[in-house]
Amino acid sequence: MSNAGVPSVPDEMSGGWERTEETTETVFSLPNVDVTGHTVVYEDADLRERIVAAGGPDRIWRFVFATRLEFSPSLPFGTTSLVNPRIVTESKREFAEELRERGFEAVEIGDTESIRTDNRKRARLTRYRAQLPLDGESLPVSGRVAAWYDRDFYVAGGAYPTEGLDRWVDAETARYEGELLDIIRAVG
Repeated sequence: MSNAGVPSVPDEMSGGWERTEETTETVFSLPNVDVTGHTVVYEDADLRERIVAAGGPDRIWRFVFATRLEFSPSLPFGTTSLVNPRIVTESKREFAEELRERGFEAVEIGDTESIRTDNRKRARLTRYRAQLPLDGESLPVSGRVAAWYDRDFYVAGGAYPTEGLDRWVDAETARYEGELLDIIRAVG
């Protein structure tokens, strides 16, 4: 395992996306091993600015994150396949909690499937549904989180409203899922 800090994100993150957080913290522990997450979070700052300019609420509407996990002490050679199920389970639980902390309600964890990253690694991708309470109503939200191993363990994901933004802006929410999946696949 390398000790490279935060993961790299795709170049398209520079277009309208703004880095809002960079953290390093212990995310969980295994017997005799601490697991530290080096995380970056981006928000769609362009969407936020357009909604505020149109008189809408000032909040994060769409976000993505990427985490590189570091193990201390390092995992022994050949044990990554033993740890992978725990990484997937913890990432699913942590992402649901993150959505709740960001103000989303009725968070539901959906199906998990395999996808391939841009580096041809197999990732476990889990779907989420939630509601974003807003002025007495709720906007439906969709989210995704993926976990995989590629010389390090990675977790990446994000969430976005699937409907309701059109009251302020032309948001093209139909393309958000594809963009999120492209970003997840490119993290490394």
